[in-house]
Amino acid sequence: MSEGFDYMRKVVMIGAGGSGKTALVNRFLTQKFSEQYIVTIGSQFAVKTVKVEQNEKDVMVKLLVWDLAGQERFDFIRTSYYRGSKGALLVFDVTRKSTYLELPKWIQETENALGERIPIVLLANKVDLIDDRVISTEMGETFSKEQNLEGYLETSALTGQNVEEAFRILATKSIQKK
Repeated sequence: MSEGFDYMRKVVMIGAGGSGKTALVNRFLTQKFSEQYIVTIGSQFAVKTVKVEQNEKDVMVKLLVWDLAGQERFDFIRTSYYRGSKGALLVFDVTRKSTYLELPKWIQETENALGERIPIVLLANKVDLIDDRVISTEMGETFSKEQNLEGYLETSALTGQNVEEAFRILATKSIQKK
């Protein structure tokens, strides 16, 4: 093991603007939640090493997390940030149907930018907002299965629900695909 990790993988956070991608990354890095909403311009970059199991032993995967801007006005620049990605967390906001309806566009953009399918884990974010929820668990699970995604998790950057697990699953899937 060199420098504390066995693998290094670039992964991207994708999905509509305001779906909570940056908040999820911040929760993953700091275990904290910020109420402030700051639009990501282009991309933001973060690094964290996670422990996963491979062939019945623990390995360390250094994740280079690229948080890509979701707003349409950044479409022209975003595709260049995909280069070298080995996995993606595709995020939608369970309180905004428009973010769910855009999911196929994000999968297609990823495939077009890379020329191949990378492991994608679907995250239904903001599940702590129970009274405002408009996208059901069943809808998310069905979409994930229909699109042959690597998994579906319900997350909350506010509470931390499934945030670490999402990155662990993605790290595991990213090292399975060489």
